[in-house]
Amino acid sequence: MKARLFIGIVAVALVWTGCSNDENGSGADARVPVEFTASVGVTETRAIDQTWSSGDAIGIFMVESDKPLQKANISEGAENIRYKVAAADKTGKFSPDETTIYFPMDNSKVDFYAYYPQGTVSYDSEKNSYLYAINVSEQGDETKSNQENLDLMYAEKVEGKRKTDKSISLDFKHQLCKVILTVEAGAGVSVPDMKLLTVTVKNQKTTAFFDLTTGALKNDAAAPADITLYRQNNAYVYEAILLPDDGTSRTFEFDLNNEHDAPFIWNMEKALVAGSKYTYTVNLNRMGVVATGDIVPWDNGNGGSDKNEVDAK
Repeated sequence: MKARLFIGIVAVALVWTGCSNDENGSGADARVPVEFTASVGVTETRAIDQTWSSGDAIGIFMVESDKPLQKANISEGAENIRYKVAAADKTGKFSPDETTIYFPMDNSKVDFYAYYPQGTVSYDSEKNSYLYAINVSEQGDETKSNQENLDLMYAEKVEGKRKTDKSISLDFKHQLCKVILTVEAGAGVSVPDMKLLTVTVKNQKTTAFFDLTTGALKNDAAAPADITLYRQNNAYVYEAILLPDDGTSRTFEFDLNNEHDAPFIWNMEKALVAGSKYTYTVNLNRMGVVATGDIVPWDNGNGGSDKNEVDAK
């Protein structure tokens, strides 16, 4: 009796150990969670503040290998799953917010799509496409503006991965454009004159859709509107994230808001190319505006320079 009882206890222990190994990811048939790291261009940074910011979240789709990003091809229910960067982690390591993505148990291959910032995504059943809505109209009011949340980025599809790969590296690229203007007081204008300065870019498209399935930006029919640039704290540095635009002329208005000076006007004679950053120093003079600056890839790299001098009023 004792021998039989001992054998029974050993058998139960072996079964329990096997189950434990599977649940903890050490068995051959274990569920393997996907691990994600993310970079922007050639460096693991969020180009707005040089690093991924605490709480930054990306949306991830896992689809059957060699199939497009469509509802019918979603694998393991991994549809727009939210992953966040850790509070003190600036290395681009992302963790599940609520739901964990697991590789298929049968070790079949899968592909990954991802975008930033994670949010609500609609599905166009006629075109079989996932659409992300973009709205860049509100940027000037510091209580409303969050430049990082306007900075749409999209990761190139990662193909042919299975649970033996475990870790996935996502390479994000900026899909919109960024303009940064450092404003200086010139002849006839003092720094105190600029304390109420606002900067507006006139007549711009403010809404669009980004097709996550094709990786293409789709403009909508909404009428153009003015966009007030966001002013950085304690500095005369103004910035805006704008939609790409083939038009080669756009007007910036610099208003001292002093009830007697008309706004200074500067025409930026450049198209807005997706993934580009336009950085200018703008000198306000009573007789004109002088703007000098650089146009560079937002995802790090070499760009060109630009100088523009026009009348002020």
